[in-house]
Amino acid sequence: MRGRKAIVVGALFALLCCLASAAAAAETGGTAPLPENAHVVDGHMTSAMKDGKPLDRLIAYTQESPAFYAVGTLLSAPPHTKIRFSWFFVTQNQHITDVDLNTEDHGSDIFVYSTLNNGGDPWPKGAFRVEIFVDDRTDPDQIIDFEVE
Repeated sequence: MRGRKAIVVGALFALLCCLASAAAAAETGGTAPLPENAHVVDGHMTSAMKDGKPLDRLIAYTQESPAFYAVGTLLSAPPHTKIRFSWFFVTQNQHITDVDLNTEDHGSDIFVYSTLNNGGDPWPKGAFRVEIFVDDRTDPDQIIDFEVE
């Protein structure tokens, strides 16, 4: 389905998206306001993405899992909508990282996702959380809690 492919998020891609978004904003004097009804629904964790879609739904990972995948469906959003994934290790009250992306020309009704890997090291056991934000909102559209067992 053309125009509905999921956004592949990696550290390099996220950086490039941020730079492109900042350059576009500088050229236009800012970004257009996001419609109030743009939002992310059905946030969940998955073991992997295939052909732009999540393979399954998880509530827990093992310490040996190669990566975490947080996914949601973006609805009612124009092209170039900004999405932020904030990753937390809740057990130690630690913010891990933020991953920012831009939907570019993909528009709405698409899967958006972020991955987090630990460089091949085992994950610590405990509770984790991902918060998904649309644009510059202060309240997350989705909060996904999961465990490492």
